[in-house]
Amino acid sequence: MNSSPASYSDCPTSVTLLPRNNYRLLILLGLTLLLWPQSNVLQAKLKLPHIFGNQMVLQRDKPIHVWGWETVGTKVRVDWAEQTKTAVADESGKWSLHLDPVKASFRGRKLVVKGASETISFSDVLVGEVWLCGGQSNMEWTLRSTRDADIEISCADYPAIRFIRLPK
Repeated sequence: MNSSPASYSDCPTSVTLLPRNNYRLLILLGLTLLLWPQSNVLQAKLKLPHIFGNQMVLQRDKPIHVWGWETVGTKVRVDWAEQTKTAVADESGKWSLHLDPVKASFRGRKLVVKGASETISFSDVLVGEVWLCGGQSNMEWTLRSTRDADIEISCADYPAIRFIRLPK
């Protein structure tokens, strides 16, 4: 029995797991996977969250937060209520800005968001009180489901009241 310790000279000098040409393919695949998420951001189009839309109501007397996504490094411009604000999309494609507070108004205005090659416009935007309601299951009842619905519906004339249903 040989009791001498093993030396590095006993080990093979090179271990080949893949043929030489396949290493290039493996490196190319690795770089592709590494850069894939960034390439989607680099080619992003102007997008805003679905909470923004036509006939929305923005909270009165508070700064108005507008945000979204656009191509990295792109300047985004928001025009609304005689104001213009700009932001630049960061390294993840996100941008964010705050419009100055505005007093309550029933005058529908247009909110315009302009990116590099696309413009998104929202019409009939009001400024007033925004209420978020949640909790009870009866909050999901429609007016049509109530007693005397036909009378209530025919008497209802409140064009400044807006409603949005968010997913649970």
